[in-house]
Amino acid sequence: MNADRRWYAEPQTFIALAALIVSVSAVVVGLYEASLQRHHDRAEVWPHVEIQVFTKQTGAAIALENTGIGPAIIQSVVVTVDGRPQASWRDVLRTLNGVQPVGFGNYSAVQHGLRPGERLTLLDLPVADLPANFWKSIARVGVRVCYASVFDEHWIVESKKLGDGPISWADIARCPPQADSADF
Repeated sequence: MNADRRWYAEPQTFIALAALIVSVSAVVVGLYEASLQRHHDRAEVWPHVEIQVFTKQTGAAIALENTGIGPAIIQSVVVTVDGRPQASWRDVLRTLNGVQPVGFGNYSAVQHGLRPGERLTLLDLPVADLPANFWKSIARVGVRVCYASVFDEHWIVESKKLGDGPISWADIARCPPQADSADF
């Protein structure tokens, strides 16, 4: 090192500074790429649950279908009639028909993993259990389903009036717990 030159004017200083800049740039680029990869991975397993109501020759059904590209883990389901929460599909049908239902089929969705493209029938109603004026009656029913992805991201899908109203989706921080008294 030449005594007449300052330390910052030495060639070694420029080489060291260039190496430092390249190293810091490599770290920044690596972090950015890791962030992009995380976003890509999340998008690759994004579930999208839809609530469906349909009639068929043998009756009617209410179903959930995962139209996304990743599995959905159903964490809670709330069913209401005229805005009041119900405990089971039997209670929903009793409220709509005024009589005890006889031959319906139902499936508990909570803690069920729904694969992409899979449909889960929540309620299968035979013709004998169909409410009078089915579409008007079913519009009194609301369904809210909270589900999660494998990356623990959460969404709520909700139809306040089945078959007769908009369906909304919302990102949320956490799913509310399933009520102990509810059997959905």
